[in-house]
Amino acid sequence: MKQRVVLVGLASAMLLAALAAWWFTTFERVEDDIPAPMHGEARYNPFYALKQTLKSRGIEVAARADLDLPAMQLAPDDTVLLGADVRTLTHEQASDLLAWIETGGQLVFALPQGDEGRAGELLDALGLSVVSGLHCLSWPAAHDGKAAQNCFRFRFRIDAQQVDAFDLLVGDAKDGYVIGRGTRGDGGWLVAGDLDFLHNDRLDDDGIAPFAWQVLAPALSGGKVHIVYAVDVPPLYVLLVERGWPAWLPALLALLAWLWARSQRFGPLLPPIATSRRALREHVAASGEFLFRRGRASALYAPLRRSFDERLRRDDPVLAALDGEALIAAVAARCGRPLAEVRLALEPRELRRPEQFLATIKLLNELETRP
Repeated sequence: MKQRVVLVGLASAMLLAALAAWWFTTFERVEDDIPAPMHGEARYNPFYALKQTLKSRGIEVAARADLDLPAMQLAPDDTVLLGADVRTLTHEQASDLLAWIETGGQLVFALPQGDEGRAGELLDALGLSVVSGLHCLSWPAAHDGKAAQNCFRFRFRIDAQQVDAFDLLVGDAKDGYVIGRGTRGDGGWLVAGDLDFLHNDRLDDDGIAPFAWQVLAPALSGGKVHIVYAVDVPPLYVLLVERGWPAWLPALLALLAWLWARSQRFGPLLPPIATSRRALREHVAASGEFLFRRGRASALYAPLRRSFDERLRRDDPVLAALDGEALIAAVAARCGRPLAEVRLALEPRELRRPEQFLATIKLLNELETRP
């Protein structure tokens, strides 16, 4: 028995050793980078990667969610990267930005993602009009020579006499421009079809980082860079549909189920006609008439007599012990009724006759209720 256990253990060890050898010779340990979801500031700031890149180059950077010029305290050599929709700027904000640019500031902004309606205070002051139309820029990537590309969905147009005020224009006058760098006073401003190429998820694409630096570098004048990333909160109904459905969908189903349970069922407008039915007293009377016609009058008399005797035993046991004429005389004296009536009730005769039966039952019932 002991030798058998040893053999089984050796066989199991050899099997495990063979399985381990097959595993390590077949599979190879490799490292794989899996992109993790964004967390922290990168979740709500689309320019977070740009912010960290500029910091690594020794540039002072500040990021905020709204354009608050008094709180930002812009210096003449600062740069503002405006990620908000320029159509949301008030007349006062647009005037303050233009006045700051004239002192030496640099402004970078994108065209509004829509060509309908008003262009906004800032675009009107700069003489820009927005038009829709896809335009893609291509250039060779540095490391492998493949073409990198960035596409813009909106362009801008300017008057012919404004062309000299621009240091850079990418596009043409007929279809519109996608990038423009202009001057105003001692400062300047740069407009692009959009700023998506500066977002977190685009800077790692092939050739995008050099392109972004070529576009942004001339606007860096040595001061502080202010990034206004403008958290765009969708309307409440959009948030409810996109993220609130795990709560409102079961609530809606519960409400519909409650309404279905409480509502009237589908059917005819008028209620159904009530079918004829007989009352309980009518059933009892009909059963009694049937038994009486069948000659069972004594069966109808017996329950009432038993009820009379039981009540008499409860109220007066001595009187209940009497029998025959003695009982009749005692009950007549107690109730003040004639002997003939009491005798008819306690010793009935000819119950098959209807009038005799009714008189007997009536008298017995009166004696029971008033013994």
